[in-house]
Amino acid sequence: METSLIKIEEVSSIMSSFPEIVSKNSNSVQKCNEAGQALLDTIEGEGMNEALDEKVSEYLKKVSVTVNNMDERRKPLTQIFDRIRSHFTSQEKMIDPKDSTTIPGMLTVKRNEYATYKYEQEQKRRKEAERQAAVEKEKATYRQDLENGLLSYFNQYLTLKLSEIQGIFTGLTYENFSRESIGITVFSADYPKAHFDKFVTEHATFYLTADAKKEIRQSVLQGKYEFYASQFKATISQTRQDLIDRLPSKRKELAEQELLKQQNAEAAAQAEEARKKREAEESAKRLAEIKRNEEEAKQRNAQEAQKDAIGGLFGAAAATIAAPPTNAKVKEKIVVLHPNGYLDIFQMWWINEGQSMTLEDLEKVMKKMVTCCEKLANGKDQEHIQSQYVRYENEVKAK
Repeated sequence: METSLIKIEEVSSIMSSFPEIVSKNSNSVQKCNEAGQALLDTIEGEGMNEALDEKVSEYLKKVSVTVNNMDERRKPLTQIFDRIRSHFTSQEKMIDPKDSTTIPGMLTVKRNEYATYKYEQEQKRRKEAERQAAVEKEKATYRQDLENGLLSYFNQYLTLKLSEIQGIFTGLTYENFSRESIGITVFSADYPKAHFDKFVTEHATFYLTADAKKEIRQSVLQGKYEFYASQFKATISQTRQDLIDRLPSKRKELAEQELLKQQNAEAAAQAEEARKKREAEESAKRLAEIKRNEEEAKQRNAQEAQKDAIGGLFGAAAATIAAPPTNAKVKEKIVVLHPNGYLDIFQMWWINEGQSMTLEDLEKVMKKMVTCCEKLANGKDQEHIQSQYVRYENEVKAK
C-alpha cells in the first residue's frame, strides 16, 4: 500500500475512535427504538388519533436527525474503508486481463486477435473446401448429363433408322416387292457426322465456368463419334442382313397370301393382320433392346459420376466437421440493429426463461419497467395497462 495515498497514522487515529463511535450509535439506536416502542404501545392500547399522529410525526423527524448524526459519526470510518477498498481494487484493475487498457488486457486483446485470425482462416478453408467439393460434384453431374443427353440423342436417331428400315420390310406387298425390297439391301449403315455435330444440348450450372464446361464437353465428345458410328453400323447392318435373309420367305408368304386372297378374302385379311402383328412385335423387340441398353449405359454413367465426385464429397464432409482452433472459444453475440430488436429479444427470453420464473424473481428483473408503468399511472394523463393479469392498488403514505 502506498503511504502517500493512505497515511498509516491517519488510519490509526481514525480506528482509535471506532469503539466510541460504535457505542454512541448503539446508544442512539437503543433510545430511538425505546421511544418508538412507547408510541407503538400507546397506539395499540388506545388506537390512533390526531394527537398521537402528531407525536409520531415529531418522533420520525427526530429519527431522521438521529440517523444523520449517526451517519456523520461513522463517515470518517466508512470513508477510510472505502478509500482502502478503492486502493486495493485500483491495484487489481491495473492488471485486470479484462481491461484492454492494462498490459495483461493488451496481451489478452492480442491473443483474441490471433484467435480471430485463426478462426477466420479456418472458416475460409472450410468454405473453400465446401466450394471445391460442390465444383467437383457439379463437374461429375454435368458430365453425366452430357453423356446421357448424347446417348439419348444418338439412340433417337438409331431408333428412327431402325423403324425406317423395318417400315420398308413391313410395307412390302406382292405388287411392290421387286421395286421396294431393293431399299433394304441398299439401306445405309453409316452414321452421318452431320447429325452428330448437331448435338448442342446444354445444361445450366452454378459453380462451373464457361471454360470448365467447354473442357468437359470436349472430353465427353472426344472419340464418341467413332464409337457411335461403329455401334450404328453394327446395329443397322445386323438388322438389314436379318431382313435380307428373310426376304425370300417374305416373298413366298406374300405370294401365298395373294393366292389365298383369290380363294378366301377374309382368311387372307386375317393372315395379313397376323403377319403385320408379328413383324410389329419383332420391331418393338429391337427397339426395346436399344432402350434397355440405353438405361444400362445411363446407370453406368451415374456410377462413374458418383465415383468422380466421391473425393469432393469426402472433402466437404471433412470441412464440415473440422473443429475451430483449440485456443479459440467462439460464442455468438447479439448486435441490436434497431430498438424494435429488443422486442424480439424479450419474446425469446420470455418463451425460454421468463414465463417459468416466480413472481418474486420477475419483479427483480422487471423492476425498471414496472416503475416506468407506475410513473405513467401516477402522471398527469394516468395511463393504465388494460389486462386481466395486472391490478393497480393504492399505496397510501403519511405526508
